[in-house]
Amino acid sequence: MSSSIHQKLTDWDKSSNFPYMSSILMVNSDVPLFEEVYGKHDYDWILSVTEKYACKEVPPVVIRYINEKNLSLDPVYRSEDFDFMLSILQRNNNMAGIKRLHGTRARYDYKMGNYKQARYYFLRADRSWKVGLYFLTSFVPPLARIITRKFKVF
Repeated sequence: MSSSIHQKLTDWDKSSNFPYMSSILMVNSDVPLFEEVYGKHDYDWILSVTEKYACKEVPPVVIRYINEKNLSLDPVYRSEDFDFMLSILQRNNNMAGIKRLHGTRARYDYKMGNYKQARYYFLRADRSWKVGLYFLTSFVPPLARIITRKFKVF
């Protein structure tokens, strides 16, 4: 049982790094099928695997680059991922996770220039000075675009 990895995944604790699938090593024996609703979301699958199988966290074995063609920036994927994750977090009554998920969605919308929608999600995210500044600058699109170019928002 890999409670430490599983615990990180279920707690959504900001103080610990969230393990990526490429950094979890496991024995491939009777591992459950990957997520079957959309076929591309890994959170529920990773939860299941880390709860029931011996796993070890290692340094990531791939480098993740984000650009306009990346699945992470695809609006359909992002919407499906948000809905899928929200249903899991609501089922587990994980309010901290729900707030972090809203923050992630808000930063995605901010990066994509959907400022009205970003504000909607920022209001449902954790309260912090960064969230407050993102929220305020979303009312000034030229400033928000400069921030997006200069800083890693999403």
